[in-house]
Amino acid sequence: MSTAALAPTTITLTIDGTLSTNSIATMAMPYNGTITGATVAVTTAPAGSALTADLKVGAGVAVSTSIAAAGTSATGVLNTAAYAVTNKALTSNVATLTTAAHGYKVGDVVSVTGVGESFDGTYTISAVGSATTFSYAKIAANVTSAASSGGTAISKSPVKFAAGDLVSLDVSAVGSGTAGAGLTVAFTVTHG
Repeated sequence: MSTAALAPTTITLTIDGTLSTNSIATMAMPYNGTITGATVAVTTAPAGSALTADLKVGAGVAVSTSIAAAGTSATGVLNTAAYAVTNKALTSNVATLTTAAHGYKVGDVVSVTGVGESFDGTYTISAVGSATTFSYAKIAANVTSAASSGGTAISKSPVKFAAGDLVSLDVSAVGSGTAGAGLTVAFTVTHG
């Protein structure tokens, strides 16, 4: 049996008609991939103030972008948000951290700082227990589950998605009350 590799392509999610701050378009991904960049464009420039839209993989924000008033396109910024670590545990050489919804996948690389010597460093995620927890291998003494008194986790990887993951375009701001009338927004994702 042979397998074929998918060449990088472009996915375009489009919302037609009037946009509002709750406009959203969602699709289930038919294969595994990695988001390497994103652009957003409108057919008519937003009036009043910027149009802001996020590309999400599940609940995690993959790319944030904003088109300035009177603009027509923008390049999105891959998510490198720092997530505050709220809980930490280390059992049998596996560290588990709790943050806000992070969108991480198994195999992502994450940098952990300020959590403590037993946790800090750059690691490859080995398990994602929920939308708010992830684990990685760490050889150290056990640490009982406890609230973290600080620290952050920052992704050092491109944003990954798996077959069946929901990828959505979520418009969070569209200028003045009439700024969304008649706009069409296309969010194009390049991936590999």
